[in-house]
Amino acid sequence: MTTTPQEHRPSALDELRDAYREQLNRLAAERDAARRQARRAQAQADEARADLASLQSRVHELLTAAARHLPDLPPPGLPSAEGPARAELSAGDSPEHPAAGDARALPAAADAPRNDAERPERPERPERPVRAA
Repeated sequence: MTTTPQEHRPSALDELRDAYREQLNRLAAERDAARRQARRAQAQADEARADLASLQSRVHELLTAAARHLPDLPPPGLPSAEGPARAELSAGDSPEHPAAGDARALPAAADAPRNDAERPERPERPERPVRAA
């Protein structure tokens, strides 16, 4: 009697094991990609912090140089006249817009001029005669 070779069909357990391995490989690849992205983000944050420190140092140097040439300008190490007033402002406020942090304040119109230099000239109106009542 001869035996016929049977085809090896994977069992349900083999299929489940293969699916599990595929999922593990996929998750490992996602984990590795997330780690690479986190390292890139950390490097960018480190670079941004270094740039900020460099800019702050340069601004301090420029302010010091300007204070030497402009007698009215206080040296950068001293608090300015606005120092205490500026410290009293809340986090969202600014000296130009003290109620900027106030949620009840109306927003400025987007096309409104910010200062007198941006305002268009108006033609002068002729004076009207005053009526007697």
